[in-house]
Amino acid sequence: MLECEINSPLSILETEERDGKIVGYALGRVVADEAELLKICVLSDYRKQGIAEKLLGKLLKKMRENGAVACFLEVRSKNSPAISLYQKMGFEQIALRRRYYPDDDAIVMKRSDLA
Repeated sequence: MLECEINSPLSILETEERDGKIVGYALGRVVADEAELLKICVLSDYRKQGIAEKLLGKLLKKMRENGAVACFLEVRSKNSPAISLYQKMGFEQIALRRRYYPDDDAIVMKRSDLA
């Protein structure tokens, strides 16, 4: 599924390299004027170095360049570090999807000032 999404013409992929290897990536897509963050991941040894924030910033910029005026995402309600990052980057909670995951709810967040 990840490979299909990466190869989609609607997808945008940003990566971060350190020491000659990819240590993180952010994947999203733009459809019409809306964007969606699909996945953001940083290897555990490289966390807490600002890599996720950098990746998300680059991804949001490319989404804007591709015509998006808003970006949506879903995050586990128990994932406090990710929620903090998204709030820092201007996302706000707009909905809660109860039991979205087998063991957790999903928080739907939106940033609406990409334009």
